[in-house]
Amino acid sequence: MSRDRVEPSGSVGDLLQLVATLSLQDINDVQANRKGKARQGALLSDEELAFQLYAEEANSLLTVANDAILASSIDEALKTDCAIIRQMVASENVAIRDRQLAMAMAQGRAPPTPASEPAPAPLTTAARPGQIQSTSSSRSGVWGAGGSHTGSVVTFVRTPAADVDLPYNECVICMEKIKRNQIRAPCGHYYDLKCLIDLFKSTLTDESLFPPRCCQQPFVFDELRPYFDLDLAIDFEKKSLEFSVGNRVYCYQPTCSSFLGPATDTAAPMVCDECFSHTCGHCKEASHGTSSCSAKHDAAVLDLAEREGWKRCPGCHRLVELTMGCYHMTCICRKQFCYVCTETWKTCHCPQWEENRLLDAATDRVNRQIGRGQQARAAMANNDFGRRVAQEAERLRTNHHCEHNFWQYRAGGGRCEWCNFNLPTFLLRCRGCETLACVRCRRNRV
Repeated sequence: MSRDRVEPSGSVGDLLQLVATLSLQDINDVQANRKGKARQGALLSDEELAFQLYAEEANSLLTVANDAILASSIDEALKTDCAIIRQMVASENVAIRDRQLAMAMAQGRAPPTPASEPAPAPLTTAARPGQIQSTSSSRSGVWGAGGSHTGSVVTFVRTPAADVDLPYNECVICMEKIKRNQIRAPCGHYYDLKCLIDLFKSTLTDESLFPPRCCQQPFVFDELRPYFDLDLAIDFEKKSLEFSVGNRVYCYQPTCSSFLGPATDTAAPMVCDECFSHTCGHCKEASHGTSSCSAKHDAAVLDLAEREGWKRCPGCHRLVELTMGCYHMTCICRKQFCYVCTETWKTCHCPQWEENRLLDAATDRVNRQIGRGQQARAAMANNDFGRRVAQEAERLRTNHHCEHNFWQYRAGGGRCEWCNFNLPTFLLRCRGCETLACVRCRRNRV
């Protein structure tokens, strides 16, 4: 058996090419030494079929080897040309600075201060996959973009070698440096992938976090979908459909309670896809055929709400209670309405507050402002407390609605008024309404 001598060069691509070439030579030698010819149209024997499959695999391996050699050649060319390209860019920058200096001197202006240039990162083809930076990143080598949306656009950026110090951003939730995937929210804050996934998972069970947002600006789910597993993506899309409905119907079976769809104006059966039970789309109890809906199950709760002065949200029909402040209510479903008449906010002529509740709100705000301890006792001793409450009440009469745009760090633990969790170290205090919130609620819930 004769074969051409092929010397390996030592690289992986060359070694694969050698293996594939020798295999094809062996097959050709065997085929050349076979005796006789099969008649046309005859089925292949097991031996012939095996040689055919072997030849196909060898040809595939040869293609892979050639591709690897080409990629290695391109990589070497990039490494060789990188220094030349950087030198050309540096020369261009020098020429630009010289021109700016000449123009400044000709016009009698002070020469511009030369800007410090960061050291260029070494080029590498072994970029870490999944690295995410904002679209305002100064690094080059963009592979693809997450769309043209003006909000949270996710951009993949070529990452320098692992031994280069990167300017890592800080996650706005956990306050830690983001060393892997970093995602820029529509408001400009950065999230690590773990905190972002935790936020989206929390929205599945807490409607007050929906839609997922930061600083009141919602994330764009389609741009973040590649970073969620299939189960989370499907569950979130189901919840998005559910939360988009105001008056909802759930399966009447307590062990199921699956979302069925929007309520109907008349009695109509709705079939649950999970347990196959039939629920009335009007009264939300078990389907009762053509008989009229009964409100006996709600009567006791509604009587209690009437005695206590509670109201039902006109959007989702939840019961809500006003303890202090004005009559402007914002339900967990984001519906805004008047607490007196339950009409949509600013469409009625009801008074905007009740005086006692307004004074309670003013007193609560002053207590938060002066705090506890010696400062609070001094304010009480100087009879200054009543004056400050009156001033705060007057301010509430003219500007009772707070957008929660300005927050201040407050040392010391306490209870977050939005999620009711107790935090041991610090809270954030709204400078407008003095409400206390944790970092997560301030970013994702308020």
